[in-house]
Amino acid sequence: MTVVTGRRLRIRVLGPVRAWRGEEELDLGTPQQRAVLTALALREGRQATLDALIDAVWGEAPPRTSALTLRTYISRLRQSFGADVIVTVNGGYLLRLEPGTLDLADFTTAVTRARAARDAGRHGEAALALREAGDLWRGPALADVPGPYATAQRVRLDRERHTAAEERLALDIGSNRVGTAVTELTALIEQHPLDEGLSSLLMLGLYRTGRQAMAVAEYQRIGGLLADELGLDPGPALRDVYQRILDGEPAPAPAAPVWEPVTTPVARAAPEQLPPGIRDFVGRAELIDRVTGLLVADGISAPVVGLAGLGGMGTSTLAVHVAHRVRRHFPDGQLYADLRGAGADGCAVLTGFLRACGVPAAEVPDDPAERAALWRTVSHGRRLLLLLDHAGTPDQLRRLLPAGTGSAAIITGSRRVPGMSVTRWFTLPAFDPEDSVELFRRVAGRERVDAEREAALRFADACSHLPLAVRLGAERLAARPTWSVAAIGERLRVEMRQPVALHEDCIRVEAPFERDLAALRAADPPAAVAFGLVALTEHAEITVGTAACLLELPETEAERLMESMADAHLVEPAGYQRYRYLDIVRWFARRQAIAASRCAEQQAAHSELPDSGR
Repeated sequence: MTVVTGRRLRIRVLGPVRAWRGEEELDLGTPQQRAVLTALALREGRQATLDALIDAVWGEAPPRTSALTLRTYISRLRQSFGADVIVTVNGGYLLRLEPGTLDLADFTTAVTRARAARDAGRHGEAALALREAGDLWRGPALADVPGPYATAQRVRLDRERHTAAEERLALDIGSNRVGTAVTELTALIEQHPLDEGLSSLLMLGLYRTGRQAMAVAEYQRIGGLLADELGLDPGPALRDVYQRILDGEPAPAPAAPVWEPVTTPVARAAPEQLPPGIRDFVGRAELIDRVTGLLVADGISAPVVGLAGLGGMGTSTLAVHVAHRVRRHFPDGQLYADLRGAGADGCAVLTGFLRACGVPAAEVPDDPAERAALWRTVSHGRRLLLLLDHAGTPDQLRRLLPAGTGSAAIITGSRRVPGMSVTRWFTLPAFDPEDSVELFRRVAGRERVDAEREAALRFADACSHLPLAVRLGAERLAARPTWSVAAIGERLRVEMRQPVALHEDCIRVEAPFERDLAALRAADPPAAVAFGLVALTEHAEITVGTAACLLELPETEAERLMESMADAHLVEPAGYQRYRYLDIVRWFARRQAIAASRCAEQQAAHSELPDSGR
């Protein structure tokens, strides 16, 4: 096809991908060929390597002939666009774009112009520019383009469209277009029912058009939905608008979110990897506020908050809950990794983070140091939230923590990780009795538990108010509608005192203890032995002197072992040189001591057999 170069080239990606030379629509070929054009166009004049284009079209499973096929696509596109439009640069390819060629560039320019006008107080001009930006869209971005790259970019671009629309609606709420804005917001909220920004704007629009009761009803709707779906309360901005409406104050328009075009060549949809929160989360209100405050505080650069505690205490559950609460402060993404099986250096996790942030698999370095350096480059300047669950070693964390000042991280583990610059470590205590009973009520049924409140308190106390134990007991009661709370409490007290765990729930409760003890055994074998032996005493609190007598060791060595156990949260400090076990941990420790004693007896008996009997 011969191209007349004097006619203007136009490319549309904000909708189905199309291209025109003057009034003539160009043939873009197969869907995969359109994917190649998309990858070139979205780089907006920057080079794309051959590997990056292959990754954009086929992802992690390209065919063996992918390089040859891609060069064929490039050749065909050049027939449509011209060899001077798609050029070869350093072994890769570049799409030359003049001003006004790409609708995405026009959209970015219009939004930037609108924000400048808004910041200068020219709100009418800003709203008009944002309407011009919105008019460029012809449906979902890249609507007819396949491949993982297009899928990720579609999410990113549609989010930018949504953000620009929200900025415009925030301006319309403060103008004579408030009625039209309310109608549009109502339709948008049907598509995005959990969007607190849209809900704030709708509440304010309803208030300003004299519909205060409907504004209150909207707050109740989203508050109930947030609680049911995510286990969260409305954020402070939404609560502030609600309170102003109740007070009858002229509420200011909520600040529209700041939109910044993503220009990095590895940009794609912001990762959202957080595990779902539990719907029946209870307690920890003061601790949640303290952790949240550190993560979003203006005066703290790149905060890292650590949560440590005995297995089953709920460090991971709390971390996920807090992460969901603050995630809107980190618009560039939330990344999650369970480090328990990630290896000592976390290199595999680092690869996953890079891929999630848009680095093609072919561009991830094999060398761990180079991979970490690339992660610092990619994360620099972004506002990322990392949740690093079950961290074990400093080497894991040093490579994974993002660069720059706008990000934050939450670390969980059975013990504090030494040698790390952590803003603050928090140790999770057991639930207080009221929180234990409230969890019991939410899982087993309110009426059933309230009818036997004293028995429920005794059950929670038998669980040592360990959240995991309370939850499993409540789930067991919920599955046995004919049992009473008192009956399941008595069964628990009997089962706890057996030399071996009898019920599956006991095994599930003790599984985190087993992991913590195994970690202690690997780090400090004598402390792991002492853990079972010291538990044999009937004293509620164990002094260093008592431990020294039980272990037949000098007090200095006994104290070292008890401190090692306390660092692993298998015992609790009860004062200077004083320690205690949670009852549920004490019975576990005694079973460990009994098992170790039987094993030693069997080994001794085996060693006494004559050679002929072996």
